[in-house]
Amino acid sequence: MKNPIINPDTLQDYETKPHFRTENKGVYFIKIKHSDGETREEPILLSDPLDVLGRGTDESGAYYTVIQFKDPHTRQAKIAAIANAEIGTQQCWQRLQGMGLTVYSGRAKREFLADYLQTQGSRAHFHIVNQSGWHKGVYVLPNGEIISPHTSEPPPRIIYNGDKSQAHAYNTSGSLKDWQEQIAQYANGNSRLCLALGTAFAAPLLSLMRVESGGFHLYGNSRDGKTTAAKVGLSVWSKHDDSLMTWQGTKLGFNNTATARNDGLLVLDEISQAAPKVVSDTVYSVMNGINKAQGAKDGGNRAISRWRVLVLSTGELSPENMLGNQAEWNAGQAVRLPTLEANAGREWGIYDTLHGFADGAELSEHLDRAAAHYHGMAGREFIRLLNQDGIKQAQAHFDDFMAMLPKLSGQARTVAKRFALAAAALELATPITGLAAGVGMAGVKRCFDDWLFANGTGNRENERIVRQFKDFMEQFAYGERFQPLKNNDFSHTDRHHAGFYDDTSEPPEWYIIEKVFREEIAQPFEIIKVTKVLEERDLFVKGSRGNGKTQRKFRGSMSDFYRVRECQE
Repeated sequence: MKNPIINPDTLQDYETKPHFRTENKGVYFIKIKHSDGETREEPILLSDPLDVLGRGTDESGAYYTVIQFKDPHTRQAKIAAIANAEIGTQQCWQRLQGMGLTVYSGRAKREFLADYLQTQGSRAHFHIVNQSGWHKGVYVLPNGEIISPHTSEPPPRIIYNGDKSQAHAYNTSGSLKDWQEQIAQYANGNSRLCLALGTAFAAPLLSLMRVESGGFHLYGNSRDGKTTAAKVGLSVWSKHDDSLMTWQGTKLGFNNTATARNDGLLVLDEISQAAPKVVSDTVYSVMNGINKAQGAKDGGNRAISRWRVLVLSTGELSPENMLGNQAEWNAGQAVRLPTLEANAGREWGIYDTLHGFADGAELSEHLDRAAAHYHGMAGREFIRLLNQDGIKQAQAHFDDFMAMLPKLSGQARTVAKRFALAAAALELATPITGLAAGVGMAGVKRCFDDWLFANGTGNRENERIVRQFKDFMEQFAYGERFQPLKNNDFSHTDRHHAGFYDDTSEPPEWYIIEKVFREEIAQPFEIIKVTKVLEERDLFVKGSRGNGKTQRKFRGSMSDFYRVRECQE
């Protein structure tokens, strides 16, 4: 006979050991006492009921414990991720209490609860993410809701552990049909509404189509419907009362919001409420999509946040006009946030057509009310379209839009691509909006044509350089700041002296003092770039000195000048 697998002679008597138990009333630690041959259990209540669903790691490799509990008011199940590094600390207990859970006081009780969180429950693995947007093929909304495109792949286990301060704004209201009938249909024939909707739908395509962050700024008179267009765009994803932001904030605050809205839409209303420096810095930082490096408490650096967002901005002024000092708003910022006049060219503000309403104000009032009641459904349905076939369709619409455009330089082409993305997204969304094919493309194309008419097809920096030069020459060329070169009389020059002019040449030429050229014509650009641009326009005569300067005798010694020609246009 074979030996038994378990030898009864070696078995020890069973002894009840301390353990945890979760009941309707809470989590208990069962303390065991043995005396006089009896075993007695002493339950110690640690907290409200909570279950450990599994463990998780974030992108930096940090570990988390994933718990589930019932909200004390709604009684709905909620899930949260607790950083393992915090378990057992006051910060951990404060966070649990902030969620509505009761954590009983007493050092021993909290030590037992810390052990429970670290040792009990399932070992299932979760991916912990700290920002919304695309993660492992699914889309995470800022309220933590996860939407999966129509694919055959099972969705991954993902927990959103980022900023949920505006989570309630992303709850849905009404049906998709309500949204189509009360909001989307009015974009038909209204170019600015098409752009707002296209921008909202385009945001999740940024990463999928490898397009950089950016946005659009609508500017114009008060009460012309700019904010209404912004609310229409927001209705794709959220309730505007809770998700519409103003420009009144800080660069850091906007960066944090962009992290929470990664792969999403960010609407900033009323640019006049912002400090000029904030506008300039925010456009760079938010649209560059990366936070500055910051040190961590325990040494090294914190993980750097990265994001992609599309911004829809509004205001009575354009950023360039608001800042006044053109050095604060350069071509790079203008490309990131191109400006478009909100007025569509009729007497109805942003509207090209009123769809039976008496005037623009009446249509705006209707859309404002509708956007407050019907929101959130369209964005969710759009995400479900973004499988591989959907992305290919979007790319085809994108290419169709670009094929309609004239030849464009680098900066104008960069702006055109953002309009193309908005048009492509709106065309892809036709099953969701209910608009006929081509309506969205035509509306966004109208907006781009208006932008192109105002800005031209060339390089914006180059155009600004030429404009600065022309402005200077129109103001001073034949004034007291320039002396005739033929007189060779320097007795009337003073601290405002800018140089000399030679009216014997054809066309006339000016010799501008180096300091004046650098500070009054070239700023904020590099001298070598300015001279190159002016030379290409036949406005600059290159000399043999550094940066193309020309040398002439002045007051008995040789001096360097920048030699320019009169504008012939």
